Amino acid sequence: MKQNSACPLADDLSLAIERNELVLPTMPAWAAKVQRMLDDFNVSAGQIVSAVSSDPAFAAQLIKTANSAAYAGKPKVDNVNAAVTRLGYKMLRNLIVSVSMAKLAIIEKPALKRHLAEFWDHSREVAATSHVLARSQKHLNADQAMLAGLIHDIGRLPLFLHIDHKNLKVDDAAMDAVIRRCSAMVGEQLLEIWEFPEELVEIPMAHEDIHRETGSPRASYADVVTIANMLTRATAKVVDWDKVTAVQRMGIPSQLYRDFFDRFDKDLTAAREMLS
Repeated sequence: MKQNSACPLADDLSLAIERNELVLPTMPAWAAKVQRMLDDFNVSAGQIVSAVSSDPAFAAQLIKTANSAAYAGKPKVDNVNAAVTRLGYKMLRNLIVSVSMAKLAIIEKPALKRHLAEFWDHSREVAATSHVLARSQKHLNADQAMLAGLIHDIGRLPLFLHIDHKNLKVDDAAMDAVIRRCSAMVGEQLLEIWEFPEELVEIPMAHEDIHRETGSPRASYADVVTIANMLTRATAKVVDWDKVTAVQRMGIPSQLYRDFFDRFDKDLTAAREMLS
């Protein structure tokens, strides 16, 4: 990996990653257990509900999500079984990952807390936007797209934890260099350790390449996240969307992205609430 003496911290972290010396956080045991159960066809819905119910705080969050604006007009649910039935396993997985990330993100440094808050806000916004965008693609699942958006920058989390644990002094310029050089690679490694499917493991590295060629005419989850990551109220009307290859694979007129927040304001609000 190329060294850059202008940022010694980025150099050190790059070497640590190359040597597998960077400690990557493990998913909380309870969350990992439920994740494995969701992947096991021999596990019944009742067993999953029982496992979810063993964490009262998460169970409460699950019920809250099932009664959020995204499900307005439907009867209120008041138990985990009904909540899981309404949300489905993919949305359940989204919430497990979101809660796991939150539980891991224990940061002491005030400056890092600011970066962490920005990371959370951006991740949730990209997740909500990905959820709405994916609805236009019949071969993609909107809840899976939400998860893709949620974890697209997950590599930042181990970097923040490492800097905090080592009590390293990092200014904004150094932090930007660390994120730019290390975040995507660390994110890919972390998702592999967490046993995510390949279509999501590629997200941290792939989503940043706006000229990416895939050899397929159909959009992928990485394509959805690429667009969602670029879509903000400030950029929607000024980006040259026709030059973004992911847009071509999505098959949606460029004008939709320019008017995205006006057209889908209610849908975005509902998607955001699911991850609040």
